[in-house]
Amino acid sequence: MTEENRKFYYAKGRMLLGLIISPIFLALGGLMLLLAFIDKSIFIFFLALTILAIFGSFTVANILKLIRKYPFIMITDNYIQLHPHTKSEATIYFTDINHIKVTEQSFQKNIEIVLNNEQAYFKQLSLHNKTRLFMNRVFNFSLYTFNIKFIKKEQRTELLQLLDFIMETKYEDNSTGSEKLTKENIESEFMEKYDPSPPIDKSVGKSFFKKAYGYSFFMFALAFVFFYFLISKDTGYLIYIIISFILYPFARALIDLMFGFKLRHLLDKQKGVTYYFNQLLFLLDFILYHLSLFVAPIAIIVLLIRYIIIKIKH
Repeated sequence: MTEENRKFYYAKGRMLLGLIISPIFLALGGLMLLLAFIDKSIFIFFLALTILAIFGSFTVANILKLIRKYPFIMITDNYIQLHPHTKSEATIYFTDINHIKVTEQSFQKNIEIVLNNEQAYFKQLSLHNKTRLFMNRVFNFSLYTFNIKFIKKEQRTELLQLLDFIMETKYEDNSTGSEKLTKENIESEFMEKYDPSPPIDKSVGKSFFKKAYGYSFFMFALAFVFFYFLISKDTGYLIYIIISFILYPFARALIDLMFGFKLRHLLDKQKGVTYYFNQLLFLLDFILYHLSLFVAPIAIIVLLIRYIIIKIKH
């Protein structure tokens, strides 16, 4: 790294998009405030004030970023500085960095700069920065977390190379087991290198079927109680869900090999709220359970072919 400070600027497209979206929520907040006065609702009043405060601050911040044209990140030979020349300025010395990791929230990749002692760092922050970064602590993010998409597109590769260089230099006396970024697609390689989550497990063996049959029994019990016992008491339906109980794990194996493993791995990596996604997955599993009679025969053939291919290769 040269002695010259490297400066990385905001992606203007992201800020302009924020300026387009924010007024919609400000208008919604204003409407809710009006309704709160009409209905004399304290809850709606405070909810409206919260929406106005959050999106009002976003709007002001984006306007200031566009006017001032300050860099988002500045990197020197000794430290990384976020939001330089502003009240939100934060200086992170290389010696205080423990590691860098890539995490996901709402299917957006974030880069987290993990410090050796985040508690001590948080205590010495100004009240403005404590307020601004408090939600990172609530949602278990590192204090200094940012989305690479907020950096100008033409500067992203250079920033990721510099961050990788900093970490490689910091641990040059130790074997990290990681290779330097040398491929053409630096961004995807960086995300893979600093992603702490384990690789996707696509194995379909005894452990898979044991868990699948446990899950199948749960859905059988659900179908038995709500659809057979409480609603129909149709013997034909009872026989159908018993057959589905036997066949569901095979149908599940086929779906998982096609896209299920990848989808569940993606959801497991998300920080924040994934409750509704998990609810949707369960609904899809319950539908698959009732379609097992039609999907399982195809799945058994595919699994047999897959088993033969694996045996031949070994």
